[in-house]
Amino acid sequence: HIIWRVVKKKDFKKPGFSLDRSRRGDLACQVAAGLRAAIKTGFYKTGEILPPVRDLAEILEVSKGIAEQAVAMLREEGLISPRPAVGSVVLGRGGKLWRGNVLFVSRTCGYTYYDDVFTATLRARLVKAGWVFTQTAVPKGADGDIDVSELELHLTGQVTLAVVMFNSHEVVRLLSRAGVPFVSLGVEKSCRRKGCVGYVRYDRSKAVAGLVAAVREVGVKTALQVGWEDFDDVGAALKSAGVRTRGWNVRIPPGAAMPSAVSFAVRDAFLRRLDSFKMPDLLYFSDDYACAGALAALTLGGVRIPEDVRVVTWSNFGNEPVYGKNLTRMEMNPSDDAEKFAAALLSRLEGRTGGFSLVLGPNFIKGDTL
Repeated sequence: HIIWRVVKKKDFKKPGFSLDRSRRGDLACQVAAGLRAAIKTGFYKTGEILPPVRDLAEILEVSKGIAEQAVAMLREEGLISPRPAVGSVVLGRGGKLWRGNVLFVSRTCGYTYYDDVFTATLRARLVKAGWVFTQTAVPKGADGDIDVSELELHLTGQVTLAVVMFNSHEVVRLLSRAGVPFVSLGVEKSCRRKGCVGYVRYDRSKAVAGLVAAVREVGVKTALQVGWEDFDDVGAALKSAGVRTRGWNVRIPPGAAMPSAVSFAVRDAFLRRLDSFKMPDLLYFSDDYACAGALAALTLGGVRIPEDVRVVTWSNFGNEPVYGKNLTRMEMNPSDDAEKFAAALLSRLEGRTGGFSLVLGPNFIKGDTL
């Protein structure tokens, strides 16, 4: 049985989609598609009432005839039913009904192992709980600016809540202006932007204390950090333990196929220098692909680990470099992180909690290479 109530004009939920005015010939279809998506994604729930045709036309700035055609389409599909003196009541037939739409905004789609596994796990949890999961990317263009055009297109539809992976100030400003509540994941310690309802901080230093204790235990005196671009810097922590530390930022060829290009570049850099290279006590790799390339070069050069040099690497569970010994590592677990985040996010979406904050980071795992 469907239960509805008579509501005043000011109580009607206004549909949050826009129309492409250049396609005037199918405005009725566009209105119907927007309303259909609003019903299917849970913006309008079973038993709720759509705005009257006259108000719908006014809200969307179309003629009353266009609005009537769109409503008639939904009525023929069995999604709504007209009730005298009440309005068009949402029936919810015609497929699975969703509780809402969560928009996931990332830097790129299909770029890193962590991002991919985290996203896939989060998607599975939310869809199972009845939430639509849509995804868009905001990559950097050739000029270095963030491209938000695809995100702007998504925001013309119904979005219950957005999740911003690795906080982008441009994206956050756009969501704030659009009035879309969002949760941000990044390295900053807080999120005070209007509309932010939750925050996840990645604390990459979470496992540093374990690393420092371990290098002290084995008597490491010198270390070389190897990475690319803005690599994870543990130099200050190692120096506090009395370890003389320097960095090596390996250049990756522009336009190279990532992330395998990192492995090849680091491998070739090590091979060129092995004959003249003064090996430190410890090699620390800020990237697992960089470590894989270096291990290949060190093996070819006959370097023994840990006898000739100790090795520690940043790593992701399930994607750690393959080596004959168990690697000592600072390990992130994208699946476990996504499960923790999904639990907090669903609690917020389902009204059990308000705003929330989480801290995620790596665990130090001592293997056979230190």
